[in-house]
Amino acid sequence: MHQRTLYLLRHGEIATPGILTGKTDVALSDKGLRALWKTSQQLPEISYCISSPLQRCRMFATEYALKNNINLELDEKLKEMDFGDWDGRTYKDLWEIKSNKQQSSIGDFWQNPWDHSPPNGEAMDNFVLRVDTWWQQWLTSGPKGNTLVVAHGGVIKHIIARVLKLPIPGTAHMSNIDIPYAKLVKVTVYTDEQGEVWPKIVW
Repeated sequence: MHQRTLYLLRHGEIATPGILTGKTDVALSDKGLRALWKTSQQLPEISYCISSPLQRCRMFATEYALKNNINLELDEKLKEMDFGDWDGRTYKDLWEIKSNKQQSSIGDFWQNPWDHSPPNGEAMDNFVLRVDTWWQQWLTSGPKGNTLVVAHGGVIKHIIARVLKLPIPGTAHMSNIDIPYAKLVKVTVYTDEQGEVWPKIVW
């Protein structure tokens, strides 16, 4: 049996707080970048780094990889969900949108994202498929040692849901798990002699 460890790090505070950020490529605030460096002090020696290509993840991941002389891989599958017409708008504005037959409200989406997709955005089925694809690829062929993944809240919550075998479709992981900015989640993965993988979250 051999062991690998995945460190999931959510990006730091963004420079434009109060907006719904999915595909919107906003920068980190100075405070957000400092928080990531502070959190990174908890990490052991990292042998490989993977990041969402959006700059709120990529900015820190690039600097971290250079500083530690490790490879950095950017992966589109780790992007946050595309919220379509809602993306980049303030939460205040979004909560004023009323649902109708043609369009769901953000309240509808949070209650049941499987039936209420953001207008012109990514369906939850598609988001789940691409994150699951990344997760299964990493479980199968991810590098040995310690891997750092810099990603988004929605992506990290979904991976946690898979590790904990929470129901999908389901919203328990979305509403009952909070991943604050610049927080770290450790996942240890054991692979047995038959090639079966056994991931667990380590608190």
